[in-house]
Amino acid sequence: MAKSSTALFPLAARATATVASMSVAGEQRRQLRRYERRGERNGTNEPFSNDPTRRATDVLLLSLLSGYCLQLLTRQKATAAFAKVNSDVANGQYYRLLTSAFLHGGLLHLFVNAYSLDAIGSTVERVFGRMHVYAAFAASAVCGNVMSYRMSQYPAVGASGAIFGLAGAFGVYLYRHKKVLGVGAEEQLNTLGTSLAINALYGATSARIDNWAHFGGLAGGCAYAYLFGPNFKRDNLGRMKNKPIIDLR
Repeated sequence: MAKSSTALFPLAARATATVASMSVAGEQRRQLRRYERRGERNGTNEPFSNDPTRRATDVLLLSLLSGYCLQLLTRQKATAAFAKVNSDVANGQYYRLLTSAFLHGGLLHLFVNAYSLDAIGSTVERVFGRMHVYAAFAASAVCGNVMSYRMSQYPAVGASGAIFGLAGAFGVYLYRHKKVLGVGAEEQLNTLGTSLAINALYGATSARIDNWAHFGGLAGGCAYAYLFGPNFKRDNLGRMKNKPIIDLR
Protein backbone atom coordinates (compact mmCIF):
# COMPACT_ATOMS: atom_id res chain seq x y z
CA MET A 1 0.00 0.00 0.00
CA ALA A 2 1.43 3.34 -1.03
CA LYS A 3 1.07 6.19 1.40
CA SER A 4 0.64 9.87 0.67
CA SER A 5 1.57 12.94 2.62
CA THR A 6 -1.20 15.51 2.65
CA ALA A 7 -1.21 18.90 4.36
CA LEU A 8 -4.09 21.28 4.80
CA PHE A 9 -3.50 24.72 6.30
CA PRO A 10 -6.79 26.58 5.85
CA LEU A 11 -5.93 28.93 8.69
CA ALA A 12 -2.47 29.72 7.41
CA ALA A 13 -3.75 32.03 4.70
CA ARG A 14 -4.61 34.52 7.43
CA ALA A 15 -0.91 34.81 8.24
CA THR A 16 0.08 36.77 5.15
CA ALA A 17 -0.43 40.10 6.87
CA THR A 18 1.61 39.04 9.88
CA VAL A 19 3.67 42.04 10.80
CA ALA A 20 1.52 44.67 9.18
CA SER A 21 -1.25 43.92 11.69
CA MET A 22 0.91 43.44 14.77
CA SER A 23 1.30 46.08 17.42
CA VAL A 24 5.02 46.72 17.60
CA ALA A 25 6.15 50.08 18.81
CA GLY A 26 8.39 52.66 17.21
CA GLU A 27 11.59 51.82 15.42
CA GLN A 28 11.32 48.08 16.10
CA ARG A 29 8.11 47.94 14.12
CA ARG A 30 9.48 49.99 11.24
CA GLN A 31 12.65 47.95 10.93
CA LEU A 32 10.88 44.59 11.00
CA ARG A 33 8.31 45.75 8.48
CA ARG A 34 11.04 46.91 6.12
CA TYR A 35 12.58 43.44 6.34
CA GLU A 36 9.41 41.39 6.05
CA ARG A 37 7.66 43.41 3.36
CA ARG A 38 10.51 43.71 0.88
CA GLY A 39 9.00 44.26 -2.56
CA GLU A 40 5.45 44.09 -1.22
CA ARG A 41 4.52 47.51 -2.64
CA ASN A 42 3.91 46.03 -6.09
CA GLY A 43 2.74 42.63 -4.86
CA THR A 44 -0.72 41.11 -4.90
CA ASN A 45 0.07 37.76 -3.24
CA GLU A 46 -2.03 36.03 -5.89
CA PRO A 47 -0.64 32.84 -7.48
CA PHE A 48 1.15 33.39 -10.79
CA SER A 49 0.54 37.15 -10.70
CA ASN A 50 4.23 38.02 -11.19
CA ASP A 51 4.31 39.16 -7.58
CA PRO A 52 8.05 39.48 -6.78
CA THR A 53 7.50 38.52 -3.14
CA ARG A 54 6.16 35.03 -3.96
CA ARG A 55 8.15 33.85 -6.98
CA ALA A 56 9.66 30.87 -5.16
CA THR A 57 6.20 29.76 -4.04
CA ASP A 58 4.92 29.96 -7.62
CA VAL A 59 7.93 27.99 -8.91
CA LEU A 60 7.28 25.27 -6.34
CA LEU A 61 3.58 25.18 -7.25
CA LEU A 62 4.52 24.74 -10.91
CA SER A 63 6.96 22.02 -9.89
CA LEU A 64 4.22 20.07 -8.12
CA LEU A 65 1.93 20.42 -11.13
CA SER A 66 4.74 19.39 -13.50
CA GLY A 67 5.54 16.37 -11.37
CA TYR A 68 1.95 15.19 -11.48
CA CYS A 69 1.73 15.74 -15.24
CA LEU A 70 4.90 13.69 -15.65
CA GLN A 71 3.30 10.88 -13.67
CA LEU A 72 0.30 10.90 -16.01
CA LEU A 73 2.31 11.25 -19.24
CA THR A 74 4.59 8.34 -18.30
CA ARG A 75 1.67 6.19 -17.09
CA GLN A 76 3.10 6.21 -13.58
CA LYS A 77 6.60 5.17 -14.63
CA ALA A 78 7.81 8.42 -13.04
CA THR A 79 6.10 7.37 -9.81
CA ALA A 80 7.98 4.08 -9.83
CA ALA A 81 11.24 5.89 -10.61
CA PHE A 82 11.04 8.74 -8.12
CA ALA A 83 8.73 7.80 -5.21
CA LYS A 84 10.07 7.03 -1.76
CA VAL A 85 10.52 3.26 -1.89
CA ASN A 86 12.54 1.95 1.03
CA SER A 87 14.29 -0.87 -0.83
CA ASP A 88 15.44 1.52 -3.55
CA VAL A 89 16.63 4.11 -1.04
CA ALA A 90 18.53 1.37 0.78
CA ASN A 91 20.20 0.50 -2.54
CA GLY A 92 21.58 4.02 -2.85
CA GLN A 93 18.82 5.89 -4.69
CA TYR A 94 18.88 8.72 -2.17
CA TYR A 95 17.45 11.23 -4.63
CA ARG A 96 14.05 9.65 -3.93
CA LEU A 97 14.10 11.36 -0.53
CA LEU A 98 13.61 14.64 -2.40
CA THR A 99 11.93 13.73 -5.69
CA SER A 100 8.98 11.99 -4.02
CA ALA A 101 7.86 15.39 -2.71
CA PHE A 102 7.00 16.46 -6.27
CA LEU A 103 4.75 13.45 -6.94
CA HIS A 104 1.15 12.94 -5.84
CA GLY A 105 -1.37 10.16 -5.54
CA GLY A 106 -4.22 11.89 -7.37
CA LEU A 107 -5.80 15.20 -8.25
CA LEU A 108 -7.31 15.72 -4.80
CA HIS A 109 -3.97 14.98 -3.16
CA LEU A 110 -2.29 17.49 -5.47
CA PHE A 111 -4.96 20.15 -4.94
CA VAL A 112 -4.83 19.95 -1.14
CA ASN A 113 -1.05 20.21 -1.03
CA ALA A 114 -0.96 23.00 -3.63
CA TYR A 115 -3.55 24.96 -1.64
CA SER A 116 -1.54 24.52 1.54
CA LEU A 117 1.73 25.45 -0.15
CA ASP A 118 0.15 28.59 -1.61
CA ALA A 119 -1.04 29.66 1.84
CA ILE A 120 2.04 28.99 3.97
CA GLY A 121 4.72 29.26 1.26
CA SER A 122 3.89 32.83 0.30
CA THR A 123 3.85 33.83 3.97
CA VAL A 124 7.25 32.31 4.65
CA GLU A 125 8.68 33.82 1.47
CA ARG A 126 7.73 37.36 2.53
CA VAL A 127 9.49 36.85 5.84
CA PHE A 128 12.49 34.66 4.95
CA GLY A 129 13.12 35.49 1.30
CA ARG A 130 13.10 33.49 -1.91
CA MET A 131 16.17 31.30 -1.53
CA HIS A 132 15.27 30.35 2.01
CA VAL A 133 11.91 29.03 0.79
CA TYR A 134 13.63 26.76 -1.73
CA ALA A 135 16.14 25.58 0.86
CA ALA A 136 13.62 25.08 3.66
CA PHE A 137 11.24 23.20 1.33
CA ALA A 138 14.00 20.87 0.15
CA ALA A 139 15.46 20.32 3.62
CA SER A 140 12.03 19.61 5.10
CA ALA A 141 11.13 17.24 2.28
CA VAL A 142 14.32 15.26 2.83
CA CYS A 143 13.92 15.21 6.61
CA GLY A 144 10.32 14.06 6.26
CA ASN A 145 11.24 11.25 3.91
CA VAL A 146 14.18 10.18 6.05
CA MET A 147 11.79 9.87 8.99
CA SER A 148 9.33 7.97 6.80
CA TYR A 149 12.14 5.71 5.57
CA ARG A 150 13.16 4.91 9.13
CA MET A 151 9.67 4.42 10.55
CA SER A 152 7.40 3.26 7.70
CA GLN A 153 7.85 0.39 5.28
CA TYR A 154 5.37 1.72 2.73
CA PRO A 155 6.16 3.66 -0.47
CA ALA A 156 5.15 7.30 -0.24
CA VAL A 157 4.66 10.42 -2.36
CA GLY A 158 3.57 13.97 -1.59
CA ALA A 159 4.79 17.43 -0.64
CA SER A 160 3.22 17.78 2.77
CA GLY A 161 6.37 16.89 4.72
CA ALA A 162 7.96 19.93 3.09
CA ILE A 163 4.82 22.00 3.71
CA PHE A 164 4.81 21.02 7.38
CA GLY A 165 8.44 22.15 7.42
CA LEU A 166 7.54 25.59 6.07
CA ALA A 167 4.86 25.87 8.75
CA GLY A 168 7.40 24.88 11.38
CA ALA A 169 9.88 27.45 10.06
CA PHE A 170 7.27 30.19 10.34
CA GLY A 171 6.40 29.04 13.86
CA VAL A 172 10.05 29.30 14.93
CA TYR A 173 10.21 32.82 13.50
CA LEU A 174 7.11 33.90 15.42
CA TYR A 175 8.26 32.31 18.68
CA ARG A 176 11.75 33.78 18.37
CA HIS A 177 10.43 37.31 17.88
CA LYS A 178 7.24 37.28 19.92
CA LYS A 179 8.59 39.80 22.43
CA VAL A 180 9.18 42.25 19.60
CA LEU A 181 6.11 41.42 17.53
CA GLY A 182 3.74 41.55 20.46
CA VAL A 183 0.32 39.97 20.85
CA GLY A 184 0.03 39.39 17.10
CA ALA A 185 2.76 36.75 17.29
CA GLU A 186 0.86 34.83 19.95
CA GLU A 187 -2.28 34.96 17.83
CA GLN A 188 -0.43 33.70 14.78
CA LEU A 189 1.24 30.92 16.79
CA ASN A 190 -2.16 29.81 18.06
CA THR A 191 -3.54 29.85 14.51
CA LEU A 192 -0.59 27.86 13.22
CA GLY A 193 -0.79 25.41 16.12
CA THR A 194 -4.47 24.85 15.43
CA SER A 195 -3.75 24.11 11.77
CA LEU A 196 -1.00 21.65 12.72
CA ALA A 197 -3.23 19.94 15.27
CA ILE A 198 -6.04 19.57 12.71
CA ASN A 199 -3.59 18.02 10.27
CA ALA A 200 -2.24 15.63 12.89
CA LEU A 201 -5.72 14.51 13.92
CA TYR A 202 -6.77 14.08 10.31
CA GLY A 203 -3.65 12.06 9.62
CA ALA A 204 -4.33 9.79 12.57
CA THR A 205 -7.69 8.81 11.07
CA SER A 206 -6.28 7.48 7.78
CA ALA A 207 -3.90 4.62 7.27
CA ARG A 208 -3.01 6.05 3.85
CA ILE A 209 -1.41 9.20 5.26
CA ASP A 210 2.29 9.14 6.07
CA ASN A 211 2.37 10.90 9.42
CA TRP A 212 6.05 10.12 9.88
CA ALA A 213 6.82 12.31 6.86
CA HIS A 214 4.77 15.09 8.45
CA PHE A 215 6.63 14.88 11.76
CA GLY A 216 10.03 14.65 10.12
CA GLY A 217 9.29 17.57 7.82
CA LEU A 218 8.06 19.68 10.72
CA ALA A 219 11.25 18.96 12.67
CA GLY A 220 13.39 19.73 9.63
CA GLY A 221 11.69 23.05 9.00
CA CYS A 222 12.01 24.09 12.64
CA ALA A 223 15.71 23.20 12.65
CA TYR A 224 16.29 25.09 9.39
CA ALA A 225 14.61 28.24 10.69
CA TYR A 226 16.47 28.05 13.99
CA LEU A 227 19.86 27.80 12.28
CA PHE A 228 19.42 29.87 9.12
CA GLY A 229 16.23 31.90 9.54
CA PRO A 230 15.73 35.53 10.59
CA ASN A 231 17.07 36.27 14.04
CA PHE A 232 16.74 39.93 14.95
CA LYS A 233 19.03 41.24 17.69
CA ARG A 234 19.93 44.70 18.90
CA ASP A 235 23.36 45.99 17.98
CA ASN A 236 25.49 48.24 20.18
CA LEU A 237 23.52 51.28 19.00
CA GLY A 238 20.18 49.70 19.88
CA ARG A 239 19.20 49.05 16.26
CA MET A 240 17.48 45.82 15.23
CA LYS A 241 19.78 43.71 13.03
CA ASN A 242 19.16 40.33 11.45
CA LYS A 243 21.84 37.96 12.79
CA PRO A 244 21.08 34.33 11.85
CA ILE A 245 22.98 31.70 13.81
CA ILE A 246 24.42 30.55 10.47
CA ASP A 247 24.33 33.35 7.94
CA LEU A 248 23.89 32.14 4.33
CA ARG A 249 23.82 35.62 2.82
